[in-house]
Amino acid sequence: MSELEQAKRRNRKVYITDIAIEKVPYIEYRGFDKNRCKIMQELAKNVLLLSKEENDSNEVAITCDLGTPNPLEQFGIALGTEHEVDILADTLSNHIIVSQESVAVVVLHNHPSTQTFSLQDIQFFLQYPMLEVIVVVSNQGTVHYMMRENGYDYKKAFQLFKECISDLSPDSPVMEQYLAALSFLAKCSEVSLYYR
Repeated sequence: MSELEQAKRRNRKVYITDIAIEKVPYIEYRGFDKNRCKIMQELAKNVLLLSKEENDSNEVAITCDLGTPNPLEQFGIALGTEHEVDILADTLSNHIIVSQESVAVVVLHNHPSTQTFSLQDIQFFLQYPMLEVIVVVSNQGTVHYMMRENGYDYKKAFQLFKECISDLSPDSPVMEQYLAALSFLAKCSEVSLYYR
């Protein structure tokens, strides 16, 4: 099966290639200077490289503090399964996230399918207000990110999240969960979340 055919089947794992790693784009993240944007590109490439070489193209999360002099020198790494990664299971990632009330933390992780943010990703981002940005890199090198804007209100954001998942049950099919996540992402600007 070709990579293109795999990509069309959203619930199938796409294996990471060197081409996918190289094609991770430079993105002008809202509010970031060029140096930070370049760091983000390198971190996204690192996520895919670690996933390819150490985790059979399954989920990997990198957590780093962008406020340090060189975020590329020290970051937490959590290895997951094809469908999830427990970011806080990694001691350094956990420390970075919970050690301060407000820190320029970025969490990047890959999705073995070609999907964007999952409901779990969105909930994690809402739950930890110290996260500056959360990024998903597909195994084909596509990058999506979400960050808070001025006027962000946790209560409104969580209410929107609850509305989007209201028809789901714990055993809802993966595609229904994905559609609920897409619904949240389509409306997230209403609660001052920026999604790209």
